[in-house]
Amino acid sequence: MRIIKFIFLFVLVAGLTWYFLLKDYNYKVTFTTAQSLGIVYDHLLELKDGNNLIELIERTPFKSVNQKIISGDSIFSINWLLEKKNDSTTLVVVKIKDEESSFKQNLSAIFIKNDFVKKSISIVKDFRDVLIQNAQNYKLSNVTKAVIPEQHCAYISLESKRDQKASTMTKNIYIVMYYIKDNNLELVGDPFLEITEWDVDNDIIKFDFCFPIKEQNTFPETNAVSFKKTTEKEALKVVFNGNYAVSNMAWYQIIDYAKTNHIEIENLPVEFYLNDPHTGGNDLEWEAEIYMPLKN
Repeated sequence: MRIIKFIFLFVLVAGLTWYFLLKDYNYKVTFTTAQSLGIVYDHLLELKDGNNLIELIERTPFKSVNQKIISGDSIFSINWLLEKKNDSTTLVVVKIKDEESSFKQNLSAIFIKNDFVKKSISIVKDFRDVLIQNAQNYKLSNVTKAVIPEQHCAYISLESKRDQKASTMTKNIYIVMYYIKDNNLELVGDPFLEITEWDVDNDIIKFDFCFPIKEQNTFPETNAVSFKKTTEKEALKVVFNGNYAVSNMAWYQIIDYAKTNHIEIENLPVEFYLNDPHTGGNDLEWEAEIYMPLKN
């Protein structure tokens, strides 16, 4: 009996020590979503709260996001952990800690559903609702194998934050379009974008904004526009419908598919824009073909 009592006491003390002193959260919430790891991760980086200040502390691309939320006199640490549950589901584990009153929250959580717990549930529920709402703003086809066609093009090289890709193209499109128009060059295909570098950790991309033109030996002299012939490449492809500002949702679907099916790809998306956004209309009627090249 003494051994049993000793074991019971040891387990009790160890459990209480972990619960009150070692546990890195006060409250944990979990949920699943049909969206890919990358889409959830992207939305977390864009998370906003009109009533509270959200500060990004640390991130591990496609795995975790740690944030600090300042709500009145309270400071919450929120650690979002992402895990692929199966082919079509992402598990989101949310660990929330009250930085000012951690011991008190651990004690209160045993007996009552206090304001901290209610706030924690509300934060996670609001984010889940945002995921559901945003998914209605675009459509993604299934991933297929395809070939990126060879193109001869005039292009400009640009750099931006990943979420400023569309606005950066819009601000600079006149450079190449004026050159093409002023020199009576003939467009022979849809404009496209080639990512040349993607710094995932800092969310920065470098890319060539390209316009297919007829190939010829020489072109009128210019310092603003460059020319190249792209090479044909095997790739994974998704058809995207929606505002081109969020076409990167297709990137994440392809990356997720490639990981699931053990396909090696280059994380350098190529996007072909089949509609002119300047004509307006329903964003869901805009179409783009998104490719990720296969590794040789």
